[in-house]
Amino acid sequence: MPPQIHSRVLIKNFLTVFLPLSALVGVVIGTIYYQQIQTEQVLLKTNELRKVDLETKVISGDFHSVVSDLMVISKQNELQKVLEGVNGQQQALSQELLLFSGYKKLYDQIRFLDRSGKEVVRVNFNKGEPTIVPEEKLQVQAKRYWFNDTLRLNQGQVFVSPLDLNIERGQVEQPLKPMIRFGTPVFDRRGEKRGIVVLNYFGTKLLDNFNQAFANASSQGMLLNADGYWLKGAKPEDKWGFMFPNRKNRTFGQAFPQAWQQISQKESGQFQTAEGIFTFTTVYPLVEGQKSSTGAGQAFAPSQNQIDTKSYHWKIVSWVSPETLTTKSNRFLSQLLLLYAGLVGLTGIGSWLLVRASVNRNMAQLELRQSELELRKLVEREKILKTRLSSQIRNSLDLNTILSTVVVEVRELLQIDRCQFFWCHQEDESTSLELSQQACAPDLTEPLGCSPIQNVEALSEAVMQGNLLCFDDIATDSWLDFKSRNLLVTLGFKSLLIVSVQTQSGRLGVIVCEHSRELRPWSDDEVEIIRGVADQLAIAIDQAQLYNQSRAATAAATIQAEQLNQVLHNLKETQAQLIQTEKMSSLGQLVAGVAHEINNPVNFIYGNLTHVSEYTLGLLELVELYQQSNAHSTPEVEAHIEAIDLDFMAEDLPKILISMKMGANRIREIVLSLRNFSRLDEADMKPVNIHEGIDSTLLILQNRFKQTPGNAGIEIVKEYGDIPLVECYAGQLNQVFMNLIGNAIDALDSYNSKRTIEEIEAKPSQIVIRTQLRNLDRITVKIADNGPGMTEAVKQRLFDPFFTTKAAGKGTGLGLAISAQIVTEKHNGAIWCIS
Repeated sequence: MPPQIHSRVLIKNFLTVFLPLSALVGVVIGTIYYQQIQTEQVLLKTNELRKVDLETKVISGDFHSVVSDLMVISKQNELQKVLEGVNGQQQALSQELLLFSGYKKLYDQIRFLDRSGKEVVRVNFNKGEPTIVPEEKLQVQAKRYWFNDTLRLNQGQVFVSPLDLNIERGQVEQPLKPMIRFGTPVFDRRGEKRGIVVLNYFGTKLLDNFNQAFANASSQGMLLNADGYWLKGAKPEDKWGFMFPNRKNRTFGQAFPQAWQQISQKESGQFQTAEGIFTFTTVYPLVEGQKSSTGAGQAFAPSQNQIDTKSYHWKIVSWVSPETLTTKSNRFLSQLLLLYAGLVGLTGIGSWLLVRASVNRNMAQLELRQSELELRKLVEREKILKTRLSSQIRNSLDLNTILSTVVVEVRELLQIDRCQFFWCHQEDESTSLELSQQACAPDLTEPLGCSPIQNVEALSEAVMQGNLLCFDDIATDSWLDFKSRNLLVTLGFKSLLIVSVQTQSGRLGVIVCEHSRELRPWSDDEVEIIRGVADQLAIAIDQAQLYNQSRAATAAATIQAEQLNQVLHNLKETQAQLIQTEKMSSLGQLVAGVAHEINNPVNFIYGNLTHVSEYTLGLLELVELYQQSNAHSTPEVEAHIEAIDLDFMAEDLPKILISMKMGANRIREIVLSLRNFSRLDEADMKPVNIHEGIDSTLLILQNRFKQTPGNAGIEIVKEYGDIPLVECYAGQLNQVFMNLIGNAIDALDSYNSKRTIEEIEAKPSQIVIRTQLRNLDRITVKIADNGPGMTEAVKQRLFDPFFTTKAAGKGTGLGLAISAQIVTEKHNGAIWCIS
């Protein structure tokens, strides 16, 4: 193509591409500018709404915190003692308020005043060094409006003053000290109003929190009172207009009349005027039960009138000026114009390069297609090989299986006569080769039966050095010397490809690809494929070795751990059994011995009481007969009858004998319960009444749950079901009942030690024992107490030997472990805990 025609075509194509692209860039830039401005407006308004809402929550939270502090102080024990006239409590109250002031750092003054307005206690914050004001410097505040407004309130009500500036000696204190006074009346135990408690809350804290939301922001935050005066504004000289006569006309309504008309009439909202964007809301800090007043701008002037919670409100206003909005949009527009100029320049350069390259691209397209076809074939062959190898290797980590898979896949992919894998071993200065796996073509008439690297020393040395050897035609290859070349030809080799496999573990392997029937040229692609196979095989060998080592180590560690766990478990069980068996054996022998020793004399007494009763009744009847037969008795007899009160004796003596019989019978029952509990003579399983064992246990533990002067007592509730006799080891089950009921008593005693008498009377301690027939061969015994329960962590270890929550010396940690063993192993049952 001639140069002139070529230039005209380039220019024409350039303009065809460049002009539409430039116009498109302009449209995109304009759209971005418009959308960005709209997005920034929406984000700005959303952020301002969020700030205003956050400030409302912050102010309400500050008021709630201060009122909570006020109520805590009004309920102080030291304050109540001061009201009761206890000596020395005024100093104790001063110390408590001093600590409170230093901890909170929120109150300029904390005061308690009596009904006359006289300060009883006052703590000054004193610029971070709280001090107690001496008694001689305490003042009378009876003429202050906040004192009178607070004193007239009822119990539980709170007075909150307007946010204004502190006045000292009739003048606004300098530097300015914004202040809100929180007060509540104080009543003694008889319900008589005795004075007030007042907190002078630093208004600066509230205003500083207000400033934080608008720090580093494009908007200005303003806090206005109900009359539109600035409590927090953009200019210091505009603030606190209601406190200074020369600022009476400095209000938000004077500065922004159009905006104030909407803000003063609505609770909240957002609007935009020529003066900017205004976002506002109304905050009502007071809650139900709190009172306020108009306050007073002079030191001793009363408040004009009281106001309710809705009248006490502030306006939070966020203002974004028109200059701020314009500055942002202009800055963004200039940035977009610079971006547009740069994009137009880049578009021109790119269009020129694109047009110039289009001709070269058309000329090279045919050549590129041919190259792509060849590359695709190469990639497809390599992908097939790697996929098949990876799949086979992943299926097994056995080393022989991996090697066998590799030689088979390589031989089939390259279509060669034979593929072998050798392990190379070097001992001292000699090298030996060990054939591991090989794969031969099925139509090969006779395998060669030898390997080239085993017979040619030059090949062995090259393999040990990690070299790759490629021989397309052994007969003519110049790398081999004459002797080696003739030997390989004699052995029947025509083409060879040999690659080393070096693993991280230090083992060296070799892949040998052989062809003996005809020449087999090796392409560069095939050489790279074999290299990749060698690298992949080295990784697989290392993984297989690590797997075998880890399996062996894991198996050995598992066996050892199981042996140690079994030995430890047996040792703990044996130790627990020895301790508990010895303890219960001693207890059983003691109980059985005591029961036997008591039983004989008790049986003698109980048996003779019947005869004594009969004899006594006979004697009394004889005496009565004598009285009837001798109407005139002697004075001596009459005197003796009167001395011994014969009538009362005749009436009371049978009752005494009945009481003695009941007492002896009670002793026999206790002895029987002790024998039932010990059951030393019952080593085999036999049918027993479970209820008797439980009753025996309760009888032994009776002194622990009886009510005494130092013990509130525990109520035992028995809800026995209709259950048959149970085949069991009765003595061991009694041991289980003893452990469970004893633990319940311990838990309730510990719980009661932490409770007051009123709490114990409201919720008496109780142990409930229930039995029921679960099915034909199972019963359930439930023992429940109404104590504090236990944590999940304790519950998980409840039946572990030697685990206890009791103090040292109070428990061994064996009771529940032995109980679980008796239930599960001796009786094939189950024991569990529900807390």
